[in-house]
Amino acid sequence: MDRILGTASYGICLFSLDVLEDFLKKEKVRSKKLLKNFQDNHKRYLTSLAEGIWIPFLPINSIEYIVKLENCNQTFDDEWEGKIVYHDFNIEVKDTLWIADVGSFYTFNKNEYLENDEISYQTLDGETVYSGFRYNVSSGKYLVSIKGYARKKKLDYPNANFGFLFSLVKVNEFEGFNDPREDEKYNFNVARMD
Repeated sequence: MDRILGTASYGICLFSLDVLEDFLKKEKVRSKKLLKNFQDNHKRYLTSLAEGIWIPFLPINSIEYIVKLENCNQTFDDEWEGKIVYHDFNIEVKDTLWIADVGSFYTFNKNEYLENDEISYQTLDGETVYSGFRYNVSSGKYLVSIKGYARKKKLDYPNANFGFLFSLVKVNEFEGFNDPREDEKYNFNVARMD
């Protein structure tokens, strides 16, 4: 069964809850408005990327995407076409990795992530939208590749016609980092690529 992630906030992020919590304690961040905190503290934001605390990538269209983790033997078949490939983003994992709507960092509620394998909400018309998925990943430091895909033949709603495949390669230490917010270097918006 495909995991379909809704992105009401025009972006996706990857993080490991325990790693994020440890970083916030170390940085003495008490605010639940994590996105604003990172935006207002550029040095902290860059430190978070260097230490593999999270990977935010945006802007992307605010639609639903199929998300897959290559390390869990998930791939896109030949009905899909690769559109982007970007390598070497840092992420540190303690047991689990979340792939979530970046909007979860507007007002972060760690309790949502403690007991669940997925985060969802109901729309006004009763549709369930998933805004986060948990993956079991061995603890360690990883370099992440982000690959974006588009369906060769578009399907009607509610089918997702775009997706992202994440690949993790374990490393002993991080050597430098890439900032996914460097707009002149990265374009993650696969829904806008022909």
